Amino acid sequence: MSQTQSRQSEILLKSGTNELEIITFYLQWFDPTKKEVCKTSYGINAAKVRELVAMPEKLTELPDSPSAAMKGVFLLRDRTIPLIDLCEWFEYEADLSPEARAKWVVIVSEINGKFFGFVAHGVDKVYRVSWKEILPPPDIVSHYSSLTGVCLVDNNIIQMVDFEKIIASIDPSMVIDSAAHAITVRPDADQVHKAVVIAEDSKLIQEQIIKTLDRAGYRVVAHSDGLDAWNYLEALREQGTIDTEVLAVITDIEMPRMDGHHLCLRIKEDSAFNKIPVMLFSSLINDAARHKGESVGADDQITKPELGQLVSRLQACLHKRQG
Repeated sequence: MSQTQSRQSEILLKSGTNELEIITFYLQWFDPTKKEVCKTSYGINAAKVRELVAMPEKLTELPDSPSAAMKGVFLLRDRTIPLIDLCEWFEYEADLSPEARAKWVVIVSEINGKFFGFVAHGVDKVYRVSWKEILPPPDIVSHYSSLTGVCLVDNNIIQMVDFEKIIASIDPSMVIDSAAHAITVRPDADQVHKAVVIAEDSKLIQEQIIKTLDRAGYRVVAHSDGLDAWNYLEALREQGTIDTEVLAVITDIEMPRMDGHHLCLRIKEDSAFNKIPVMLFSSLINDAARHKGESVGADDQITKPELGQLVSRLQACLHKRQG
């Protein structure tokens, strides 16, 4: 077991606490305007990190690489890992001094069941924070930036990187497309008037889920994070319409303010909501995350490239609950 995996085992959080472990890293780059070296801090959910390794000595370049940030592939034990230079991705001019390069490290991450290496210029600390502390990026940049949120730890601004967006721009197999999947399952007659509640902070992925469910004939109510979805359920409870309005909940795991595990736990612990099927739809479904999802009572857990299975597995959850 690697040091990072061992560390993750030691700090494994109780499921549904609305907390996460952030591994902070930095990029060191030259600012031509100020003519000085700058250092910018970023963060990654520790659940996505498999291990930290030294910069590979041997790298196989890819002649038809879709991005300049894709530096090639390297062999890590029995896996071929694509290597992505984050400084190149953010269009910074990296500090190439020997002192700086000696600290470079590769963050090996598992996203949607695939492994990727990301070049960072150093790793700082591991912080435990609440999703409440992570704020979404401003709307004006959310569609274009490679950030999913921003938080303040130890008086430092930490920018949470949207690794899914980066790899989707580089690896076509990571792009989900609702139009690519045939719809073979339709809602039952008694289901069409109720809504499938969505909690997903990525506008792009939220739109893909909505299109998929809409094509299948479902009514959808979408929210940008778990807290908005929970407040919506609470409002329906106060109106006494929860049973007639909500068919199921489909939620991402990683979201600002309230994550999907915590949302699922609150639904399953509340007698007014606990009969509602909850599906976790995330890039973070691996063995450890699946165990967490089961412990908070999720009815099903699927990865984002499995979008084509979403409707059939939703129906399976509904029929199981009815049974």
